[in-house]
Amino acid sequence: MEEESDLDRLNTEWVTVNAIRGMVKLATNSDMAKSTYSNILDLGGVLYPELLGPETSILRREFESDLCKEYRQKSQLLSLRRNIEVPAIDIVNTDIEELRGLLSLATNSSRVDQLKKRLIQLNNVKDELIIKPHTETQLIFRDAYNVDRGIKSLASSQAAKDFRLTDDKALRLRVLHPERPEHITGADIIYERHDIKNERISIVAVQYKIWENRKLPFTDERMLSQIDKMKKFLCDKDACCAGGGDQRYRFPFCSAFIRPTDKLQKADQKLISYGEHLPICSIQDCLTLGPKGGVLLEYDSFKDVSLSSEMFEVLFNRGKIGSRSFSYNEIELMYEQVKVTDYGDRVIIYAQEINN
Repeated sequence: MEEESDLDRLNTEWVTVNAIRGMVKLATNSDMAKSTYSNILDLGGVLYPELLGPETSILRREFESDLCKEYRQKSQLLSLRRNIEVPAIDIVNTDIEELRGLLSLATNSSRVDQLKKRLIQLNNVKDELIIKPHTETQLIFRDAYNVDRGIKSLASSQAAKDFRLTDDKALRLRVLHPERPEHITGADIIYERHDIKNERISIVAVQYKIWENRKLPFTDERMLSQIDKMKKFLCDKDACCAGGGDQRYRFPFCSAFIRPTDKLQKADQKLISYGEHLPICSIQDCLTLGPKGGVLLEYDSFKDVSLSSEMFEVLFNRGKIGSRSFSYNEIELMYEQVKVTDYGDRVIIYAQEINN
């Protein structure tokens, strides 16, 4: 079992990774090849390096080779012994140079196949340890795309990263988060789909929370406050009511969801998340009492009214769920009235998908 502090950190990373992955699947029409956990960790490392960067993330370390992990452990212990930082890559470079020196002494009759094999392994470890600049291809999306169309924004003061989805679509991302990763207790996606031609926006918001054994205690004041803020932002602004131009067949206009996420017990656990999206307006009807009298949200109590991750992504991308269509003026007024970006102890992945 991991140390308690490591488990807290692990689940902070895990809930954030799931939120980023959810955003990517919405942006890429559920493209599984682009939403692998390896790709998501790469993107997360760029969007939020303090939490998911190569030198900080516990989850990322589990994607490294055993030999790379061995050198990181050597680095920790040598740093402790010498009372100065001894980077793992310096130890690898030293071993590479020593091995190359030995191989330079080999004659045609010398058998050095194992040493050559070891040198290849060390060079591979060196590649793992080098922090490489990420190209947009490595970051799932194609190439950087400068979005400069004067679109309204929830968090215009925050630095944004722009990417190209297709030739006629772009994605603008902002990640808002507490200064200290250990303060994070959950994550939100706020995803806007823009129709530039008609100056209309539809929106969906998803709040990710860690639960255990498919049970989420529903007594935490911070969580209740976050859900209430989402309700005021969308539900109370009639985001779930059809607008004049939305009178076509579709499912209800639910636009705010809670998405419980399974807790990890150890860093090398297989990364699988079975996500159900429950409209926040249905939460109250699905609450149950636990054996000690606590209020719980349990899978069995809401499975009949929730959407699986796969269903949620397909339906949103086909325009069957999500908010009604807002004008730019309407959405700007909504953002002014509710400070939804007062993130407190959660990460907010704010995405704007823009169509030409």
